[in-house]
Formats: sequence, C-alpha cells, structure tokens
Amino acid sequence: MKTTIIAAFLMLLFSADIMAQEPAKSRRERREDRQEKRIAEVKNLIENQAFVFVPTHAMPLGGGSIQLSHSFEAEVNADSLISYLPFYGVAYHVEYGGRNSAFDFSLPLKNYEKEKDDDGYLIKMEVKRNMDYITYTLRVSELGYATLNVTSTNRQAISYYGRIEAPRKND
Repeated sequence: MKTTIIAAFLMLLFSADIMAQEPAKSRRERREDRQEKRIAEVKNLIENQAFVFVPTHAMPLGGGSIQLSHSFEAEVNADSLISYLPFYGVAYHVEYGGRNSAFDFSLPLKNYEKEKDDDGYLIKMEVKRNMDYITYTLRVSELGYATLNVTSTNRQAISYYGRIEAPRKND
C-alpha cells in the first residue's frame, strides 16, 4: 500500500513537471523558424557585400540546362569579384592563347548596385577584363535562391541557377 502511494505521488510530480514544460514545436513552426533564420542570413550577406553564388545549373542561349559540379562559384568580397564559372556558347572575340574560361578571373568591381523589392534582391555588378566588359546581374530570393545572368561584349549571354552562401573561411 505504501509503495503504491509513493509511486502515485512520483507519477503526479513527473506529470506536473512535463506539463509545465513548453510544448514541442510542430513541423510547421520549426520550418518557419528555419526560414526566418535563413532570410536574416541572406539579408546580412547581401548588406555586407560578402557572399558566394554557387551555381547548380547553367542555361546557355540556344541550349538546354547543364547540371554543374559543386566546384564552380562566384564570390563577392566588398570591392572585388572572384569568378570561376564555365562558359557554354558562342564567343565573338577570344584573346590569343587564352586557356581559361571567359568567366575565370579575380577583378575589382567597377560598379555595384543593389535593390530590395518584394521578392528579394536585385544586384548588378560590372567588371572590365582587358577589352571585355562583363555584367553580372543577380536576382536573389529572400531564402537565398538565385539566378545569375552574365552578359559580355565578347560572348553570348548565359544564365546560371543556384543559391547564395556565406564565404568560406580560409584556414
């Protein structure tokens, strides 16, 4: 009799402790929390002009979608653009002896403009590589999904689809 009273008392204490705790969040609430955190992260990356665009697909003019490996990227560091992107399409003028991709460079930004709208951000960057003026127009959603349109005076335009990430720390 004594053990059942003690057991009942312990169960009552245990259930009161559980009921006092905050209820577990639902799947929907956890997803909304992750999305709010991601929106704040993307805003911070764009405001600080320090982010990496990681493409997953390339869309050349007159061709289908090309899936890309994870090694390609375009990084913005305040006043410079470090680009390592493949080019598929027609080149109107190629430098003699050029072995690298047209969009494989590290150059200072000539122009950087950003706008915030209802859907996300529009970022326009311009660089000059020898006699080639290259414009990177990046459309970023609030969650960090992005479309990059690259136009060049010496090549056909090309688009890339991917996402925005924080720059990696060099150890």
